[in-house]
Amino acid sequence: MQTQTIVSMESFGLSGGLDGSDQDCTLAVYRALQYCREVERPKLVFPKGRYHFWPERAVERHYYISNHDQEQTRHIVFPLLGFQHLTVDGQGSEFIFHGVLTPFVIDESQHVTLMRFSVDWERPLLSQGTVTSVGDDFFDVQVPPQYTYEIIDRKLHFHGEGWTERVKGIIEMDPQTCAPAYQSGDWLNYGHYAPISVDEIAPGLVRHSGSMKRKPAIGSELVFQCGKRNAAGIFIKDSEDVRVESVDMYHAFGMGVIAQRTTDIHLDAFCVKRKPGSTRLFTTRADATHFVYCRGTIRIENCLFENQMDDPCNVHGIYLSIEEQIADDTLLLKLNHFQQTGVRVIGPGDALRFVSAATFAPYAQSTVKQVEPVNRHYWLVTFDKPIPPGVAVRDLAENITWSPDLIVHHCTVRANRARGFLITSPGKVLLEHNTISAPGAGIKISGDANSWYESGAVQDVTIRSNTFLDCNYCYPHWGKAVIDIDPVIQAPETLPACYHRNIRIEGNRFRTYELALVKGYSVDGLIFTNNVIETTDHYPKHRAAVHAIELTASRNVSISGNRIIGEQRTARIGDQVVAVT
Repeated sequence: MQTQTIVSMESFGLSGGLDGSDQDCTLAVYRALQYCREVERPKLVFPKGRYHFWPERAVERHYYISNHDQEQTRHIVFPLLGFQHLTVDGQGSEFIFHGVLTPFVIDESQHVTLMRFSVDWERPLLSQGTVTSVGDDFFDVQVPPQYTYEIIDRKLHFHGEGWTERVKGIIEMDPQTCAPAYQSGDWLNYGHYAPISVDEIAPGLVRHSGSMKRKPAIGSELVFQCGKRNAAGIFIKDSEDVRVESVDMYHAFGMGVIAQRTTDIHLDAFCVKRKPGSTRLFTTRADATHFVYCRGTIRIENCLFENQMDDPCNVHGIYLSIEEQIADDTLLLKLNHFQQTGVRVIGPGDALRFVSAATFAPYAQSTVKQVEPVNRHYWLVTFDKPIPPGVAVRDLAENITWSPDLIVHHCTVRANRARGFLITSPGKVLLEHNTISAPGAGIKISGDANSWYESGAVQDVTIRSNTFLDCNYCYPHWGKAVIDIDPVIQAPETLPACYHRNIRIEGNRFRTYELALVKGYSVDGLIFTNNVIETTDHYPKHRAAVHAIELTASRNVSISGNRIIGEQRTARIGDQVVAVT
């Protein structure tokens, strides 16, 4: 292995002696990175300490980041752009960010490693309070002084460093479990929260009143959802061989790690976790990790993902709609979801597969010769041959060149909003030796062309030797079973082929208060074998499910060798009901 060139931040005015100081270290990092471009295999080392970063001196770039809010300039503290063989080693340092910042961007770089530091914000985008009283049409919340607020037109706004954001929703947290409260879901979030009015009845005490489907319990902690997904912790784009090792992320204004069109990513002990010693019951504003049109292998191991305000992991592609045929070899394609517009998902040489919007069935394939972005929504795509017959306007196109394998093992998921692992990738997927407790489905396998347009029918998924602990305790907001397979297809029972294939669920332990273990449809080849199912009494039953396994419009299903501890379970496969044994 070639020797790395050590570049110490001490040479640029930073040392561990900065503890207790809020000196802005942003420009020192910029100067150090510029120097790193002049040496072979640089390793940028921080003396262990606490370092602060502000947006005023940060590099500015415009980036379209998938599943984030667009149309803004990103202020970037660590612009790792066009690097080869670079390591950033914090040696256990704390990186504290102020205002709206994107800490790390890795763009058009190869062999980059981030290691041994933590990421946090002096003032997070999210806020928190405690429910002190509840009435027929109101509830009162005590807001700690560190979360400064203002009420404007009877709407609650929180203030931060350079920002003021209106509350868009609330997640109710159980102070005993430090997780979303049983059956809380999104009943106080987004559209459900919008009609609620807010008044201050004493300093730091605010009353929410109006018609609401659910009121929180006295003593519950409430997480106030503010702002947009506008600053990911680590954004990776058009790169190769990226490693994140021994990094703790306590907060980010968007997702923890978001990667697009990147080959080979390895997360080892990358933990999105509650800050030790803090009373916060939240971490990142959205997903802990998210991967869009990557390839090679995504390897996630020894990670803890807790209390983020969305899923721990989502792997998928993007369906583009076919808007018009311009010439015999050219199509106009469209990115549809507003948080995906502008994201480059196609390049010359990529293979595009054409898919029926009605059935999700693929029916033709072509190779891209040229891509011309018209604007952030529309792309002119020219192919190396005439477009195959039958390709129709309003059908879909997906890039099958960029589909990663996924390996997740020895990870823990708990106490977050929404679901566990979202897998929509045609690559080889292995989830093993993980512990998953989510208020929704522990694993969700979907695919749709009506909302997020997330593509990638699975072909080879192994879910093995995992422990599932009391998932779906906010039923039905984020799932209907521990493993939920629900591609958005109309009348799947009428179609000649299934959307998903080859899912093996073997050797897992399901410890759950609820009956529903697997629910899905449009699967060809599902094996449920050698699992242990144990009944718990941690939550009341929802009593919505009758069967532990329920599959429709599916074929080649095998259930065998399972051990039941406690309540017996049955499976319904189509019209047939059998014991889960």
